[in-house]
Amino acid sequence: MPRPNSDKVSELLEVSTHQINLLTSPTFLPKVKDQGKFTLPCTLGHIELDNALVDSGASINLLSLTMAEKLGIAGALQRPTTSIMFGDATSKSPLGVFKNYHLKIGECIIQTDLTVMEMEEERDLPLLLGTLDLFLSICSHIYLLLIEF
Repeated sequence: MPRPNSDKVSELLEVSTHQINLLTSPTFLPKVKDQGKFTLPCTLGHIELDNALVDSGASINLLSLTMAEKLGIAGALQRPTTSIMFGDATSKSPLGVFKNYHLKIGECIIQTDLTVMEMEEERDLPLLLGTLDLFLSICSHIYLLLIEF
């Protein structure tokens, strides 16, 4: 009797081992003038977000003080040990870090550190996710599928 996730695991393995025919010429995609922004739905505590911004250059998860207050974590921040350097070479110290907060992406829940800064809350982009959390989320999801297999 096949296991419930065997089809999913087979599909993941097929995609990851897909062979490319090197003898055919590659297909080039047209350059897009404005690629827009890459956002991702996720859940942070009791708040569902449709549009957490994924920043491939960020190594932290950044949250406004207003959002931290909504989550009820503003009073439990740990003292920051670093400052944040921005693209224009300016730097700013965060208000603090909340360690091991549960972030849900899809069906995966991962513990993540949230760096809180006093900044104007951007309604369209309430959370800035660094790519490490996305990578960990994808890996943990694949791992869970494999152990159920």
